[in-house]
Amino acid sequence: MSSNVYYFTSFADLIRYIDGQIGSIEESLSQLKQRYNVVKARAEKLRQLEKVLEELVGEKISTLNEVDFMGLRVVINARAVDELRVLEDAIASQEDTLSALKRVRDVLKKLHDSLESSVEAGGLTIIVQTRFNIPVRILLKEAEE
Repeated sequence: MSSNVYYFTSFADLIRYIDGQIGSIEESLSQLKQRYNVVKARAEKLRQLEKVLEELVGEKISTLNEVDFMGLRVVINARAVDELRVLEDAIASQEDTLSALKRVRDVLKKLHDSLESSVEAGGLTIIVQTRFNIPVRILLKEAEE
């Protein structure tokens, strides 16, 4: 499990950090979705071909091309359908992360708005613990001198 700790001196800085994470994921998602659309067309053609061949032969065509090394799966002679599966997993994961970050940002904005005058000027340190780059705990602490 990937966990990090970040320190901020204001909610505005923390929100800018979250916005940067969101922007980065949105850019990555856009690229993944473009690649997905290209690969999907090829994968559909391959699936149609396999279906026709299976009907002609009368049995399912073996597509065993994956080897598992203690949890690390290696695909030999990867096909478009294999890449499509990987892209689908990556897109779903990044969409989940993006959704979580947007929810966190909304909460932080509410905190910022409600505590803006008393906290931002009061010398506060904001400590953020993240798991997989998603804030899971925020500590508000008096700034050390």
